[in-house]
Amino acid sequence: MIIIRMRSGLGNQMFQYAFFKQMQQWHGNEKVKLDISTYHWNVHNGLELDRVFGIDLEADSVPASVSRSFADVGYRFQDRLLRRLRGIKHRSYRFWENVSFEEYRTMDDVYLEGFWNNEQFFAGVKDEIRATYCYRGALSAADQQLIQEMKDKQSVAIHVRRGDYKKYPKKFPMCTPDYYKQAIERVQREAENSSLSCFVFSDDLDWCKQELTFLPDVTFVDNPNPLHASKDMYLMSCCKHNVIANSTFSWWGAWLNLNPDKRVIYPESALLTFEFMPEGWQKL
Repeated sequence: MIIIRMRSGLGNQMFQYAFFKQMQQWHGNEKVKLDISTYHWNVHNGLELDRVFGIDLEADSVPASVSRSFADVGYRFQDRLLRRLRGIKHRSYRFWENVSFEEYRTMDDVYLEGFWNNEQFFAGVKDEIRATYCYRGALSAADQQLIQEMKDKQSVAIHVRRGDYKKYPKKFPMCTPDYYKQAIERVQREAENSSLSCFVFSDDLDWCKQELTFLPDVTFVDNPNPLHASKDMYLMSCCKHNVIANSTFSWWGAWLNLNPDKRVIYPESALLTFEFMPEGWQKL
């Protein structure tokens, strides 16, 4: 059996589940399972894929008795230490580190913990993932009007991630106003200087209103309920272009954008999170 551990917030969960579906395609549905035991900690907003996208994660998860034997154990422990600590034998299971792409196709009996923040890791199931990650929540009349504006205008979704990043600025460098200014200027040039309309999504709109005064025809999209963050992701995907932060959340907002002529701008700091970006996306 191959067990994949689910962890962290919505954007990372989406990468992990996409990788899980690719692994199922390679190895078979019964051989590849999820460990969702991490979410008894209630980290971020907890496990969101089931609530947001209606995915039946329980059906694809290992039993609690199995997940408990692995939970909270780092990959640095050797099997013998695992057995001593947990009293459970894992003779054929290994904790792997620095795995190559091709090794995922051939591995067997392994517990995997990671993020797989790379389109390559679900390249064979892209269409299925797009269908799975279709927004299923309610949309108000105001939301519908906003979407229509995005369709009618040369719209640019701008995502600003601050929130928890302010606590760890070295690990998660925040994008500066200058980055957003240069990004908008680039989109403007490549859109043949047509009039842009900017739609700002952020967990710190007060900062955005103070620092991003240069944005043309700007709308600050206010969503005070963190449990409805997936609606922001959907609305970002409705714009014609995307300026993203170094965030898995805004990555998905841009990736789910179906506009074939979209421009996606990302900061150089995003490469701390993503090893590779999709073809056509532009680093700034």
